[in-house]
Amino acid sequence: MSNSVGLKLGSLSLDVPFFQASLSGYSNYAMRTLARRFGCPFIMADMMLAKSAAHPRVLRKAVFRPGSDEHPIGAQILGSKPATMAKAARDLVAVGYDVIDLNFACPAPKVLRRGRGGALLNDPDTVIDILKAVRDVVAVPILMKLRIGVDHKPESLENFWQIVSRSVEHGVDALVIHGRTVSERYRGKADWDLPAAVKSRFPRATIVGSGDIFDAAATVDLMKRTGLDGFIVARGAIGNPWIFRDLRSVWENRPLPGPPEMSEQRDVIGEHFELILRDYPEKKAVGIFRKFAVGYVCRHPRRKPVLLSFMKAKTRADVENVVNTWYADTYPNV
Repeated sequence: MSNSVGLKLGSLSLDVPFFQASLSGYSNYAMRTLARRFGCPFIMADMMLAKSAAHPRVLRKAVFRPGSDEHPIGAQILGSKPATMAKAARDLVAVGYDVIDLNFACPAPKVLRRGRGGALLNDPDTVIDILKAVRDVVAVPILMKLRIGVDHKPESLENFWQIVSRSVEHGVDALVIHGRTVSERYRGKADWDLPAAVKSRFPRATIVGSGDIFDAAATVDLMKRTGLDGFIVARGAIGNPWIFRDLRSVWENRPLPGPPEMSEQRDVIGEHFELILRDYPEKKAVGIFRKFAVGYVCRHPRRKPVLLSFMKAKTRADVENVVNTWYADTYPNV
């Protein structure tokens, strides 16, 4: 691919056609910092409930505000009431977020039970009312995260196309489409043909694909086949900031770097844990880090015992002992 390929999200221009998705429970400052360092040009913060983001006391907490070194950065909000979503968007922009992303895709059961996220794909009128309400109060780019329907029933597909066409009509800056239905959650393979059909039908709209981005080289073929404007990296970035280095190399026509040496993995894992400790108490930080450890250990030749050791860790000293033991030049042969 040519290094001239980029991605335009309204007034925001990226030099490569990818960015990091908002990952609930993962997209904290630590993950965002490492992603940017390894080549990601734009990052979404962790998903927030609109009613929480609209509360002044919440946004006074540093953990919910973007760092001065994080621009451009986006905020993703989840809710079902246009007025609340609009207030949340306005307040998030006021504290420094550069992009607002409206989540109509989340498949979590607790979200669906409250009529939020993916549940709204069966309510096109409310989706468009939210888009219009947010568009009226902020001047930053607005993205919408969708799935390809609640399920595969004809009425779900009809609702999906209605949301797509009406959101384009009302000036959404980009549609980010995950190629699974809400009911599928993360089962099976993502369908990139339907997002490609959206791009074909609305060639002037910015259409960004989502789902199963784990391999940089394979992504090139995927982009050539679909003709989409870009893609987001989600689960493939958990415990794997190197994916952005690899993706950037592919898109800039450079050779893929070799896999990180054990010493580099040790340093990155240690830094990631230290960054989490900066924002959270020790016990909570250890719990947060263990989620990322699941991704990091995938590169280790002794993945299972290393993961088990991380899962047993309760304190900072425990985590550091696991890193120093298993990511040394020689490690236990068990």
